[in-house]
Amino acid sequence: MYDVALFTLAANLVASGTVTVGYPTGRSKGSYSLNKGKHVLLAGSNKYVSPTDFSLTFNANASSITLTWGAGKPTLAAGTKLRLQLDRRGQDDGRPLDAGNVVKVGLAPTYTIDLGSPETADADGLTTVTAISASAAAPLNGALVSNGVGVFDAPRNVVAAWTGTAVLTVTGKDEYGNTVVESSASGTSLAGKKAFKTVTSAIPNAAVTSATIGSGDVLGLPVFLPSTAVILKELEDGAAASAGTAVAGVTSKATATTGDVRGTYDPNSACDGSKGFVLVASLPDPQEKGVPQFAG
Repeated sequence: MYDVALFTLAANLVASGTVTVGYPTGRSKGSYSLNKGKHVLLAGSNKYVSPTDFSLTFNANASSITLTWGAGKPTLAAGTKLRLQLDRRGQDDGRPLDAGNVVKVGLAPTYTIDLGSPETADADGLTTVTAISASAAAPLNGALVSNGVGVFDAPRNVVAAWTGTAVLTVTGKDEYGNTVVESSASGTSLAGKKAFKTVTSAIPNAAVTSATIGSGDVLGLPVFLPSTAVILKELEDGAAASAGTAVAGVTSKATATTGDVRGTYDPNSACDGSKGFVLVASLPDPQEKGVPQFAG
């Protein structure tokens, strides 16, 4: 579902500039709290999508919305008529709602997210203990490597540890075949926040020794999670599970150090190839895959 705000620019909107847009009638900040991305701006025949082309700040007390135009975007001239489509939680099932509630009520289906029974994490499954030269690719020689590529049984995070201070940059693909790049902080370890299905390289920016690289227990989600609040139940082998740690998908433009674009879930129980994990969630859109991955 979406709402529409029509407005005309009073002044040129330049790259990284801002413009204030009024809320649609009956809406406020809370109306869009669970749909933080994929808003659309139409300028004539041109279509722009957040957060890649612009970002929105929903101000409190139904005052206004601040639209920040993207860096490097073309100037939109004063007098340009714009149509802002604001993505809102819920789906239109074609049935009319009571006229008195149409602004406040929307269809919000519940879905199960089956994460399977991931294998036990393998801390050196990609690279066993080794020294790596500065800017050289780590040898992919661990138990999870096949034909020179690290392959995880399920989308999950990369973990690494080494001696010597360095930034480690990992490149691979997500479960949909999109390139993913993640970099650690400058230090001696990585507890990755992004979910990889395959890993093709891991490169430190400085020489390190005793390096190990492998898989962690943080599992990737197949669909965009707008907020951890939409998770209604955590299940382990069909029964209620002790609370794990869920992280919502990023809503800003992805970088090498941001979290996963769809979100992740770290079960309270360690993965062991036997336990099955399922999340029950009320999702705004089960087809939404989040903002584009950072590909370097």
